[in-house]
Amino acid sequence: MITAFVGKGGVGKTTISSAFALKLSRLGKTAIVSSDFMSSLRHIFPENPENLEVVELGEKDVAQRWKDRYGEEVGVVLKQFFDVDDWIIDHIANSPGVAEEFMISGIVDMELSGKYDFVVWDTAASSSTMHLLMLEKEFYEHLDRDVRIFLKLRDRFRSHKILELLEEWKTLANKVWNELKETTFMLVTTSDELSLIQATEIRKDFSGMGLKVSGEICNRCADKVQGRYVAYIPELRGSAREIVDRISEVLPENLFNLAGENQKRK
Repeated sequence: MITAFVGKGGVGKTTISSAFALKLSRLGKTAIVSSDFMSSLRHIFPENPENLEVVELGEKDVAQRWKDRYGEEVGVVLKQFFDVDDWIIDHIANSPGVAEEFMISGIVDMELSGKYDFVVWDTAASSSTMHLLMLEKEFYEHLDRDVRIFLKLRDRFRSHKILELLEEWKTLANKVWNELKETTFMLVTTSDELSLIQATEIRKDFSGMGLKVSGEICNRCADKVQGRYVAYIPELRGSAREIVDRISEVLPENLFNLAGENQKRK
């Protein structure tokens, strides 16, 4: 149910993901969510179109959600080791990596909520997105080790709160990573040399993490390369919303078939 659009900055991920979500909204309840802390979705959709909900996950909002969900528990754990005040929770909530990790789980929660038929993920530029996915992979892989370490040391602690928290995070990481493996990732590129080089690097990075790029979209492409892309988007003029509307009409059905096949598998 999650279709994510990835690629380097400036290739048109937001425009294409918006057009994709707009067309999906005619088939079922759709959410388009941005993980870019400087998202422009609200400029394209100043008001939610019918059957389409626009969600921008700001850094402060995500940090607050983490604090609301885990702040008290983390505070209890830390106070077993240090004499700390509650300000430390704010510090942790705004630390590098915390908001990013909780952001992906937020997108997955939208998908699992049953509220939407489709969730479209407009990712940040490739470097930020790859960092985001790598953090998730490392979080997922390291928790088993962390639980094993704690089990060896648990007699030294006054409570089992640490183990409970680690087990909860382990369950969360397992759920999120499994959903990422089922996500339809669409790679957006343009025909210039730098975009094509970075597209190749992104494919390799995804493969190395065990994630799959389902198809590639060539944006602002004049020439079609036989068999390489699932969609070609021509150079278009107009306002951001006018371009989104026009792209939604020219997107080929095979692009939506990929999303549909993914939904059937689940």
